[in-house]
Amino acid sequence: MKRSRKQSLISGILALSLIMAGTGYAYWTDTLSVTTKATTGDFGVAFVDLGLYAQYGNEFGSNGRGWSIIDGVGDSGYVDEGFFLRGASDYNAIAAPNTIQAYMDRVKGYNNVNFDAKLGDLEDYVQVGPYNPGNANASDEILLTINKMYPGYAQAFRSDIINVGDIAAKLSGIDFEVSALDGKELGNVKDMLGLAIFMHAEMRPGNPGDQDVFKLAANFNDDDIFTVGNVDFVRLSALEKADPAVLSAVLQNQEILCRPTENRMDIYLGVAMDPDAEGVYTTGTTANMKDNNDELSQEKGVQVVIDLLWDQFNVGKGIDAPANILQNQNN
Repeated sequence: MKRSRKQSLISGILALSLIMAGTGYAYWTDTLSVTTKATTGDFGVAFVDLGLYAQYGNEFGSNGRGWSIIDGVGDSGYVDEGFFLRGASDYNAIAAPNTIQAYMDRVKGYNNVNFDAKLGDLEDYVQVGPYNPGNANASDEILLTINKMYPGYAQAFRSDIINVGDIAAKLSGIDFEVSALDGKELGNVKDMLGLAIFMHAEMRPGNPGDQDVFKLAANFNDDDIFTVGNVDFVRLSALEKADPAVLSAVLQNQEILCRPTENRMDIYLGVAMDPDAEGVYTTGTTANMKDNNDELSQEKGVQVVIDLLWDQFNVGKGIDAPANILQNQNN
C-alpha cells in the first residue's frame, strides 16, 4: 500500500509543476490590424463613332442645310449635310454604303476623287454613354485619306472623343506635323491644301448646351487661310509653323469626365484645296491667266499628323495645398 501512495504523490507534483510553469511566463495580448488595399486606375481617351460629316441632326447648320462635300458638280456644286446617312445602328461605318455609292454615281465622269476614314489599332474598353464594344470600335488614331483632290474641293469628317479610363482627362495641347507622302516632291501643295478643325464638349453635367473647346482658323492671320463654302481653312504651310504654346493657350472647356457620365467631345475636321481662281499658285482661269506652273500642285502627296495631347485633369493642382496633422510625422 505504501508503495502505491508514493507513486501517486510524485505524479501530483509533476502535474503541479507543469501548471506553475505556464502561469509564470504567460501574459494577456491583443493585436489591432490596419489593412490597406489600393488599386490604380486607367487613364486614356479614344476616338469612336468616326464618320463623314453631318450624320446627326445637331450637326446641321443653323442657317439651313450646309455642305458635306464641295466638288463643283451639278447646279449647286456641293452635296448637303443630309446626304450621307449612318448605317443602321452601325457606329463603325463612316456612312451607309448605299449613300457612299450614291455619291460615287453622282460624280462619275466629273472627278476621280476617292476617300476613306477609319480607326487605327482598335482597343478594348467598357461602355461609355451610348458606345460599347458591341456596336462601336475605339482607337487612339484616325486615318483619313482623300485622293485626287483638285482646287475648290472640300470635304468634312467628324468623330466623338470619349474617356475610356477611370480619371478625367484634360486636353493640354495640339501639335501638327506636315511631311511629304511617299517621298514625293511637295511643290507648292502646302500652300494650297488646308485644314479646318472645330472641337466642342457635349453632355457635360450641369451644362445642357455644347461648349466650345478649340477653333483652329480663329488663331491665324488672313494670309494663312483660304475660304471654301464659308469655312476658313488654314494652309498647311502655316500649320507647320504654328507655335504649340499659342494653340494650347486658346483651349477651353478642356476636360472630358470619366464614367459614369456621358461627357465627351466632338471633333470636326475639314480638308480642302484652295480654289485659287485668282492664280496666286496656279495659272488661275483662262479669263485671267497667270504665268505660274500648274505642275507644282499636281500629283503631289502630303501627310499631316495631328496630335491631341492629354494630361490628367489634376495636372498642376494641389502642389501648394496646406498641411494637415500628418505633417507632424515628417521629421
